[in-house]
Amino acid sequence: MDPITSSPIVRILNEDVGRYTRWCTPSILPGQERVSDFYESDVSISAGFFGTLVDHTGVFGEAERFAAAAQGADRTMFSVHGSSGSNWVVLRMLAMERQDALVLVARNIHHSMMNAIKAFDLDFRFLPAPYDARFEALLPPSVDDVTSALDRYPEALAVIYTSPTYEGLVGNTEEIVEAVHARSPDCLVFVDEAWGGHLHFHGDLPCSAMAAGADICVQSTHKLAGGLQQTGLIHWREARVDSELLEEAYREYVTTSPSYGLLASADAAVRALAARGPELLGVSIERTERLKAALRRALPDLDHLDDSRWLEAVARNVSGADLVKTTLGLSRFDLTGYQVAEALVERGIVIEKAGVQTITLITTFQLSDGAVGATVDALVDVLEGHQLPGRTRQPTASNPFAGLGDRAVIRPYDAKRLAKSIGQEVPLREAIGKVAAEEVEVYPPGIPLILEGFRVGADAVMYLEQARASGGSIVARDTSLQTLRVL
Repeated sequence: MDPITSSPIVRILNEDVGRYTRWCTPSILPGQERVSDFYESDVSISAGFFGTLVDHTGVFGEAERFAAAAQGADRTMFSVHGSSGSNWVVLRMLAMERQDALVLVARNIHHSMMNAIKAFDLDFRFLPAPYDARFEALLPPSVDDVTSALDRYPEALAVIYTSPTYEGLVGNTEEIVEAVHARSPDCLVFVDEAWGGHLHFHGDLPCSAMAAGADICVQSTHKLAGGLQQTGLIHWREARVDSELLEEAYREYVTTSPSYGLLASADAAVRALAARGPELLGVSIERTERLKAALRRALPDLDHLDDSRWLEAVARNVSGADLVKTTLGLSRFDLTGYQVAEALVERGIVIEKAGVQTITLITTFQLSDGAVGATVDALVDVLEGHQLPGRTRQPTASNPFAGLGDRAVIRPYDAKRLAKSIGQEVPLREAIGKVAAEEVEVYPPGIPLILEGFRVGADAVMYLEQARASGGSIVARDTSLQTLRVL
């Protein structure tokens, strides 16, 4: 018999990960209660003496009730599918509620939301979304954008948007909720709050979706709320949400073999934040402030997303910025965000996200006290000498999302179905103006730039080419971008 070979995954987790300073997910609370032995304690649904997840019984029901109370929700369900899986559950509920369901979605929604809409053949309209090229950021929709769309489509079952955004921008949820509820007796405000599981637990942070009155939201506990990867929560208020239908959708999707170790992590993280949120988050906020202040002194040519004048200028769409995120614009330098991120990895530092002209860092709970100084020194080392002369800027790309109208030429569900039978692969530039038969995005952030059923925009193509040439990760059928499938 051949000897057991060594697993490269086990090796890298045991030997390599701990060597890096990680300004990236997951943000794990060091002091939370932990499972002492994941292997010895791993257990299945067969051991039903402590309840079951899908029935909300035993310890699982207890954990859900605690999380709902802690986050200001009526009900909560735990997920081991992160926010991506949770989005599918909520969209499935809407699809079951009405066969011809129409939803209004912000342009900044995650691909999981878009894929669920396609899979369930939901009708949808995009809400307007301003784009800031300096930070490569789609802003949340404004109240006026939402109300104008609802006036055109009063039958809409839900208004859906991401807040906080990947870059850390928080929408005007309280005002949006008030406007939607005033116009429609049934329409839900559904917030993809994957990046906001921590907001409820510190008074200086922007208002959480539940505190702002949203009808339903999903969160990724592992992002900024202290849990292990894959953990998530679905919170809702029962006044407008059909709880029975939502539970049915949950049972359809959730695995019958969830990792109870992951669920335990999510429960423990919520309890730690509920008990010590101001203290634990206060440390992260203070570290973020020190990082930003040091960067402003050492590298004054960086653009900062949390600049007060910029936030005032976008107040129509943005209520505030997450205080544990740092998004920086690099347009005064001759390096791309991808190049900066790669150079930082060579110096033992991993950041959350890079773009053509931006980088984003998150101040995770497990960062050491020395991480701020080491990271500032590394960024100075990488960027010093790369400033453009005369405080000039690199030209910024046009809005790569502008080519998508508010509605498709062909329903994405139909375009996806027809792609194999009548679709054809053409060179990327020749696809401009044609109806796309596949989805293409840069990941992160995972927001589709080209979408089935919509015409391919020239600005999207130019941005994709620039991102790939700069080192960005392309998610597509043909990741080389040599061809695109169109109808």
